[in-house]
Amino acid sequence: MMKINNQHKSYLNAVNQTKSGQTSKQTKTEETSKNQSPVQVNISKEAQALHDADKTVFSERVESIKAAIQNGDYEVDASKISSELVRTIQSQKEQ
Repeated sequence: MMKINNQHKSYLNAVNQTKSGQTSKQTKTEETSKNQSPVQVNISKEAQALHDADKTVFSERVESIKAAIQNGDYEVDASKISSELVRTIQSQKEQ
């Protein structure tokens, strides 16, 4: 069983203060948005067609991977994964 000492109580108070601060900010945002007219966005037919095509290609790719996993045909290239992980970590260190 863990005892709650004063350090834990101060941490809990800080968390509760943060939560209450977020609640008041959310209320102000809701009040502001009620006073403003809604924003409308129009997308061209061409842009919508590109979006739909991307969704279709993505869905087909996901379905093919699912099928390969179910059939036991999906192979993981561990060297490619490790190479990409190393590259990602190196690029994060440079930033």
